[in-house]
Amino acid sequence: MIESWQEYRLINNELERLVNSVNTIPKVKKALKHVISAGGKRTRPLIVLLSAKLCGGDYKDVMDMALAVELIHTASLVHDDIIDRGVMRRNVKALHVEYDISLAILVGDWLISKSVELVSKYPSQIIKEFAKTGMMMSEGEVLDVYSPYERFTEDTYFKCITFKTASLFAYGAKNSAMVVCDDEKAWEKMFEYGLNLGIAYQLVDDLLEYMNSYVEKSSEVESITLPMIYEGRYGERTVDVILELIRDYANRSRSALEYFEDCEAKEKLSYLIDYMTFDLIRNRLSQYEDLSI
Repeated sequence: MIESWQEYRLINNELERLVNSVNTIPKVKKALKHVISAGGKRTRPLIVLLSAKLCGGDYKDVMDMALAVELIHTASLVHDDIIDRGVMRRNVKALHVEYDISLAILVGDWLISKSVELVSKYPSQIIKEFAKTGMMMSEGEVLDVYSPYERFTEDTYFKCITFKTASLFAYGAKNSAMVVCDDEKAWEKMFEYGLNLGIAYQLVDDLLEYMNSYVEKSSEVESITLPMIYEGRYGERTVDVILELIRDYANRSRSALEYFEDCEAKEKLSYLIDYMTFDLIRNRLSQYEDLSI
């Protein structure tokens, strides 16, 4: 459904325009086309655009932020695939498999640098928060990479996914609001929306991987995740316990939207919660077709 949204088309059009117009060497441009054309849900830049609209702004006010969020996310995937020795991403070969590791590392660096350039037009606080978010994503990935080799507790897991995944959702939602309005309560609520949605989404991702349902993502390295931690504690109840946690974080995200008046942007942000949590589970696991949030 989101593929039919105006916002989705806008983001893809702008990404295509950016790749085609960027002044770079042929090897980099070819690699950029590979990772961008692989597609994706574009949920992070969608949240940026819709948060601005919800808070009274216009898409053009935050388009560069939306692109920056998608580019730094793409860079993290490129680097993650190298670290995890992943071979497939979004049903296409990982960049380092299609070309080579050196090019993949350097194109990931290029994407991060380009994302910084895109946010440089915004106030200094927003630039600083973007840089902080990038550092948190890296720190979260460090926790993830070393999870099989060091003591990795439930608390460490939540710190890991908050840094690695949820921080970018929270940044996009909050800082988009900061660009278009002066309502600090709105900023806080959008932060809550993004943070809790990001945690819920990562819990879903880890649950699906735990249940061996992914076919478009293949890697050789397995990180420690909450379902693996809970298996020893809850046994056969592990999946149900994780589902309840997902439901809790999804509801926290939805509750944050109650601050705002009803409108199309609010409806779409609410829809994204379902789309990124229980819709994913229902679509991938037939035994949970009747699952409700």
